[in-house]
Parts: sequence; C-alpha cells; structure tokens
Amino acid sequence: MIGPVDGIDHVIVGTGDLEGARALWSRLGFTTTPRGRHKGWGTGNYCIMFERDYVELLGMVDPAGFDNGLADMLARQGDGLLGFALACADAGAAAAWLGARGQAMARRDLGRLLELPEGTVELLFALAMPETPFPGGLKPFLTQHLSRATAWRPEWTSHANTVYEIQSLTCVVDDPLALAEPYERIFGRGSAVPTDDTLAVRWGRGAGLVLFAKPSDFTFLHPAVGPDEPVRPGLAGMTLKVRSLAACAAALKAGGADFDRDLGGAVHLPPEAAGGLALGFVEG
Repeated sequence: MIGPVDGIDHVIVGTGDLEGARALWSRLGFTTTPRGRHKGWGTGNYCIMFERDYVELLGMVDPAGFDNGLADMLARQGDGLLGFALACADAGAAAAWLGARGQAMARRDLGRLLELPEGTVELLFALAMPETPFPGGLKPFLTQHLSRATAWRPEWTSHANTVYEIQSLTCVVDDPLALAEPYERIFGRGSAVPTDDTLAVRWGRGAGLVLFAKPSDFTFLHPAVGPDEPVRPGLAGMTLKVRSLAACAAALKAGGADFDRDLGGAVHLPPEAAGGLALGFVEG
C-alpha cells in the first residue's frame, strides 16, 4: 500500500538537563544546531541533523510553559526516548489517510524559534497529533516541514562519528507478534515483518524502522545492555547508520565514551553513556 506517510522524520530524546545533553551528544561525535525554542510552549531543543532525518534533544526552557509530556516522562523514567515523528509532505492529507485506517489524528501548527548567530528565525511546521495510541502504545505525530531549507544547513549534517541516518528504534513490548496484523491494517501488507519473536514495522514509504522486541530479546539488539539488566517497556533503544565504523569508534574514544562491539563490528553504548537510551552504530 502506498500512502502519504514517509517514514521516521525525527526521534525525540527527552532530558532534564538540556545543556548537559547537548554537551554529552557533542562528546559522542555529533554536531548540534543552535538552540531552538518552541513558540508558545515551555520546551526548547538542540537538533542533530542527518541527511533526511534527525534527533531532537528536548528539554525545558520555561518551567511554566506547556511541556508536551516531558515532565511526566522524566518523573516516570528519567532521561531517554520520549517519542518520534513521522515525515509527510502534507500533514492534512496524511492525517486523513491514517484516519481512514482507524488512526485518528488532530491537526495543529507549531513554530520553533531558532537562535542563529545572525539572529533568531522562526521555523514553521504543520503537525497532526494522534488522538489514541498506535498499536503497542506508541504515539508518533506527523510533521510537515514548512521551512526545510533553513532547518537543514549542510554544516549541521556533518558529524565526526559519520552518522548519516536513523536505522531503527527499539520498542519493548510483551508480545511483538500480536502487533503485526494491526500495523498491516494501517500501513499495508508487508509493512510488519516478523523475525523469530521480533517484529519490524516500516512506517510508510520512507526509511527508518521500529523493532518491537520482548524484554528478554533486547540484549540481542543492544548488546551493551546485559541479559540480566532490567529493561523498561516502551521505546528504549536506537540504532544509527554510519559511513565508517572506524571513524565512529575513533570519535567515541576521543570523547571518552566507553563502548562495546558485537561480532559484526557494530558499536554499542549502554543507556548510562547515551542519555538514557541504548545506542547502536552500524555501517551501511
């Protein structure tokens, strides 16, 4: 089924210390944008831009403002993955398409004030927010970029660790295979692919997967987390694509990061080294 949803647009990492998170991800070899502030909200961010998607570090800059669920997440689990957004060229059309498949979305608009050296500019977005969770409890929202040229400056997409794309997110659930049929009803046949007890879901036409895995299988996807370590339910891990694993490892070493490597050479960081999420780097 071909629809108007174009895969993962960006991943949100929530933090109680926005400046500390920026410093941490910089030490891991990432280039961050200047700080942004969500217009009319209490949240601010630094973004880590890749070729077509990005990671958003989200924190509070005005405790009295709207936090979009950040305070609740921090109280429940601390820093880590808050959620993700889906890409689309037309938020209204994509929302209608999902609504016709039983996933109601509510349109809204958002501005982000980006603090550039030459002055603050406003980036505009057309959004659609889920009225009920997607299968497995996830709540991704639709994002249409209305200021894309300003948001994607070439100097922001170059990273010492050579990351260029989000490969996948890992979501911990008790019964991954039970989600296959519900996701295929939304995104079409072949959008949910089981491998043993893990389910890979592709969100429309674009890149980026969500891997639904049992708690006991999390260590196979993120081996820096030991098999006896507790794994919280929901979004708990992310894997990024790099141009060079050698350059990635060198950048992490330069930043003082302690990492593991699996038999295939991929690099893995435990949550305590990566802002509350298990983080993997694969070459491809």
